Amino acid sequence: MSMRASPSLIGAFVLGALVLLLGGLVLWGGTAMFRPKYRVVMYFDAAVTGLQKGAPILMRGVRVGEVTDVQMRWGTSLVNVYANLEPDALKGVRPRDLQDAIHRAIDDRHLRAQLRMQSFVTGVLYVALDEFPGTPIVLRKLDTGVLELPTVPTDIEKWTAKIEKIADTLTALPLDQLAHSAIATIDEARRLLKSPEIARSLKSLDVVLAETRGLVRKVDTLTTNVNTQVGPLSTDAQAALVSAQAALAQMPALVQDVRRVVAKLDAHVDPLLASLQKTSDTAGTTLERAQVTMAGVDGTLSQDSALGSELGRALVEVREAARALGSLADYLERNPDALVYGRHRVGNGR
Repeated sequence: MSMRASPSLIGAFVLGALVLLLGGLVLWGGTAMFRPKYRVVMYFDAAVTGLQKGAPILMRGVRVGEVTDVQMRWGTSLVNVYANLEPDALKGVRPRDLQDAIHRAIDDRHLRAQLRMQSFVTGVLYVALDEFPGTPIVLRKLDTGVLELPTVPTDIEKWTAKIEKIADTLTALPLDQLAHSAIATIDEARRLLKSPEIARSLKSLDVVLAETRGLVRKVDTLTTNVNTQVGPLSTDAQAALVSAQAALAQMPALVQDVRRVVAKLDAHVDPLLASLQKTSDTAGTTLERAQVTMAGVDGTLSQDSALGSELGRALVEVREAARALGSLADYLERNPDALVYGRHRVGNGR
């Protein structure tokens, strides 16, 4: 007869198994499954060979998330890379403000995503979040339900593009024609160097160089002679320069004296001008009075006035008296002893 299993025993066994399962998850998986996540998407227009699920997302070397899915968008060259960011690894921003903080970092700090290689040996890739100033914000907007991070090409892609451009440029060049032209140029140069004209030119050049050396020696001799003759002149010039310097040294004192004289003249100019102005005013008044007096005299001496007639007669008499005195003076000059002996004796003597 079989024994019936106890329900209590079965329940205890299941509960213990659940406890062990949770303990293992916590022990081996840590608390990552309980951490908050923030989902983002990135679109890379290049091959992502070496990028796998679980690849880290690093910001300045710090792990801030991991890749959760890598997809190929059919009909395009774009690769969709989904990832989860860990807000706990980003200090200074609250989880609920993470989306706004990422938008500000994209606009202001030029935050971009780029594929980088973890090891050159294995070729394993990871996603780096870094600042790339001067790069445009390229958003595909193919999954509007997830925050999109703009991407930039990898350094390998940049160098590959440059090498391909250089290779295309070299391919477009007519290398065969350039090679034939270079060979023809070298052959022509070799022929010219071996020609007799070049040999004669070299000989002529030797002659010219020899003549140039002789001319240089003559110039050196002439320079020596000139230096010998210029020496005394330079001594005199130096003495003249010293004298000029001494004269220039006295110039400030002379300028000060001139300034003092000018200051004194300036001090006396105003009183002198005032005196001249006063004298000019007095002279004007005097001239006005003289004009009045002369007008009165003119009226008095007019021929129509009695005084004028009297003055006229007096002037005639004075003129007659002056004529008589002139005759007397002439007579006395001829007969100087007339004053002693009289006129009659002088006449008798004749």
